[in-house]
Amino acid sequence: MISKSVINAALARSPDQNVTLAAFHVAFTLYFALSSSTEVCSLLTLSYMKTKRALAPLAKFMVLIVAVPWTIAQLVAFTSLGDWAYGSLFGASDAVVAQAKTTTFLLSLSAPVLITRSICFGIILMHRRTMFITYATLVRLASLGVSLVVLPKFLSGAMVGAAALVLCMIFETIVALVFARSLYRKMPEGTEAGSETPPGLAAQWRFSWPLMMNVSAEMGVMMTISIFLGMTANPDLALAAYSIVYGLVSLLMSPMRNLLQTAQTLVKVISDRRPIFIFTLHLIGFFGLVGFILFHTSLEKYVLVDAMGLKPELRSYCLPALKLAFLMSAAWAYSALFRGLLAGARDTTMLAVSGMTRIAVAAIIVSTTLYFVSANAVIIGLAGWMAGYAVEAALLAIQLKRMDRKNMGARLPRLNDH
Repeated sequence: MISKSVINAALARSPDQNVTLAAFHVAFTLYFALSSSTEVCSLLTLSYMKTKRALAPLAKFMVLIVAVPWTIAQLVAFTSLGDWAYGSLFGASDAVVAQAKTTTFLLSLSAPVLITRSICFGIILMHRRTMFITYATLVRLASLGVSLVVLPKFLSGAMVGAAALVLCMIFETIVALVFARSLYRKMPEGTEAGSETPPGLAAQWRFSWPLMMNVSAEMGVMMTISIFLGMTANPDLALAAYSIVYGLVSLLMSPMRNLLQTAQTLVKVISDRRPIFIFTLHLIGFFGLVGFILFHTSLEKYVLVDAMGLKPELRSYCLPALKLAFLMSAAWAYSALFRGLLAGARDTTMLAVSGMTRIAVAAIIVSTTLYFVSANAVIIGLAGWMAGYAVEAALLAIQLKRMDRKNMGARLPRLNDH
């Protein structure tokens, strides 16, 4: 999440910041909406990577789920499908479309990196050696900074951001691979008598498809909102502003995002939930307060002007939405927490429903509000984004209660048993 805002800050210093930011935003949104199913790879590893023998079937399945979106990305980058997607669907200008198509190809080079990183992170999380992920992240950020300084000598516009993102992910993955290999060597072979059988394609698919639908909803919401922003009077400005707002809000709230893996890793029985619920409240309070202070005081100038390099027009368009950013902490936190609890219990069907509901809620709010109200489009986009998470959290909380009642009922003796 830091990477996106750092890239935005670098791209905002280009000669035409609106065009460059808009091009990177639409390419980033579309590509990762297509490939967001790779997010499920680390969750698959956590659930099924019990022995070394499980690695091969897991890796084969991951390649299969990445192959289709990668192929679509090539069509977007090199055919008229990209002109339609970025020009008609997102409503971007010709200058934005030209940069976005090339940027899409560069982003697609990250596909094998995403798979490898997901497996490595899953192994590291399984062994609860999360400091290794911190080390990999520090290398990622350092290499990103170097790339953003060096690459403008060879590339221009949004392509700088895409190439820098892919390069820093490569360095991050190399570090994660070094740590994960040492942990992998300690795992059982899986050939011993009584060891768990590696999951087949059908079992992986049953577990994964609801999660794939759910994780795709994050970029699906972003894509849906961006499409409606592209219908406004000044689409390049609206898309550039939403890119800034999305990046900063995601950066502030990113600790809540990892509640999914945290809950899946640490919660094994119902009694484990209380500490993580308390921890979630601490996160909501702390990061909500940080978000409030940053954009309701003079600190906003340091963030938007000094750090992000925004010109007056773009700054004034972003600030009203960022003043509401602190409200996102609760919605995002509980949505991620309940997803992790259900994934840990391997009860994932509702995650598909809640993910699609999140997209639908965002679309309804943004489309109807933009039609009836003449207001700052980015505020409306943020409202739709938050509402989607809030509704999803409510649906998952209901499903969690149902699951608990069902499990309790299964344990209670029936009257005719006595």
